Amino acid sequence: AFHHRIIRRDGSVRHIYSQAEFELSNDGTPVGMYGVAHDITERMEAEQERAKIIADMVQRNKDLEQFSYIVSHNLRAPVANILGIVDVMQNIGVNKEEENEATGYLAVAAQNLDNVIRDINSILELRYKVSERKEVVKFTELLSEIEYSLAGAITKEQARIVADFSQAGEMVTLKSYIYSIFYNLISNSIKYRQPGIAPVIEIKSEILNNKLLVYFKDNGLGIDLAKYGPQLFGLYKRFHNHVDGKGMGLYMVKAQVESLGGTIAVTSEVNKGTEFKIEFEIS
Repeated sequence: AFHHRIIRRDGSVRHIYSQAEFELSNDGTPVGMYGVAHDITERMEAEQERAKIIADMVQRNKDLEQFSYIVSHNLRAPVANILGIVDVMQNIGVNKEEENEATGYLAVAAQNLDNVIRDINSILELRYKVSERKEVVKFTELLSEIEYSLAGAITKEQARIVADFSQAGEMVTLKSYIYSIFYNLISNSIKYRQPGIAPVIEIKSEILNNKLLVYFKDNGLGIDLAKYGPQLFGLYKRFHNHVDGKGMGLYMVKAQVESLGGTIAVTSEVNKGTEFKIEFEIS
């Protein structure tokens, strides 16, 4: 018994399950064969839809865990600070100098609270508000826009971007999402460069097995995947503390890739660089 696919004259694909047996003579010589073939396309499609639903549920559960982390850590901390300062000012009493100092702390806590709320809004908008129309995005033009936006950093660090879009030069997608993906990965490569070494960023696209693949490779600091691999795309996760940042970049990249129906994987070695591989199904 085995499964196989057939393509009809109209181009439609059907999934077939076949079973066959040989009819043997008395001396064991095959003299005939009979079997049956079942069209199991609907069953296969139902199983694929079920797998998709399960994967979506797993992802939503991960999202809930991330939001639980935000609420229990990043959101409660500034709220607790605000409540504590207000309690001191109202119930204990402070002089003018202490009041000015407490007001400054209050402003910082309020700003931190606002930053977390803005992050939550960005994530919610990303996950559940995809209203933009898809369009043809040419990678060369997109890269030119990003190079213009990052011109200051590129010039300062003498970064070099080497792109090869000869095998796949465009895709139909949400431009704002694909722009953000390219921008974050390129800016990260510049930001996490090796000291004394000019950043070199190689970007390549290709079509393979009905998938559009885009690679981003750099010669930067790299990431210890044995240590940080499971946390790599987590929210508020940072792996190089000497550079300013909130730890949202890679989380947003992964979320945007998945919102576009793709997947992202990474290979990296400390002090040798990092490569991200993004896959999109071709519809």
